[in-house]
Amino acid sequence: MNPIKNKTLHDNRNSFWKIAQLAENKYWRTRCSDAIGIFYEMGEDLDLPWMLQKTLKRNPQSFLDVGVGPMGVGLHWMYPKTPIRIGIDPLTKINVLTGNSYADKLVEEICRDSWYSRGRGEELPFRSNFFELVVCHNVLDHVSEPISMLNEVCRVTQKGGYVGISVDTNSRLGNFLRKIDRKLRSHLNTYKQHPHDFIIGEIGEFLKSKGFDILFVNNASFLGGLLGRRRRQSWVAIKTL
Repeated sequence: MNPIKNKTLHDNRNSFWKIAQLAENKYWRTRCSDAIGIFYEMGEDLDLPWMLQKTLKRNPQSFLDVGVGPMGVGLHWMYPKTPIRIGIDPLTKINVLTGNSYADKLVEEICRDSWYSRGRGEELPFRSNFFELVVCHNVLDHVSEPISMLNEVCRVTQKGGYVGISVDTNSRLGNFLRKIDRKLRSHLNTYKQHPHDFIIGEIGEFLKSKGFDILFVNNASFLGGLLGRRRRQSWVAIKTL
């Protein structure tokens, strides 16, 4: 294998990663200075929280939110009595100062008993089989190496524990058209923030290959998977192996 080509691929990934992180930082600084933005982030898409609520009838004893965002909230608001709540994100934590006392105090209360760790989901600094619940909510298309992150999410989940994952997905036709649009409009901030695309059902198949049983998924029909619109897919799965 040509080492020069490998280096080029590595440099390209680093370049995409740096661009994505700059775009993310810009996005979050705007969000964390606006009360509406705070509430939007907590309630943007509730399919995954609903699935988790249906699955876990009690507070998990340990909860990791991978890609929690620099606000530090993520889905930690769901389990206020969980003794170990950790959020990890590559961005430096941002202090929320919106000027709205209700929004600011809510974020402060959620984060008060949580740990914020700065790091990459592709290299989680936690031991294997530790967490009862691991969540990756609207993150996978933002990262440098999504497969590495998924492997890490599976690794740190304990047997009998749960993972919750959500990500925007495309039909096969939609994925093809999106690749073309990426080349034509690569300057758009949305493409800088989201360097990866996924096909409907792809994440579920990966989880099954890693010894997880899918408990909930908002799947598409066969025709929708071929020709349908872009959609946010969510999965809740239990680790059985």
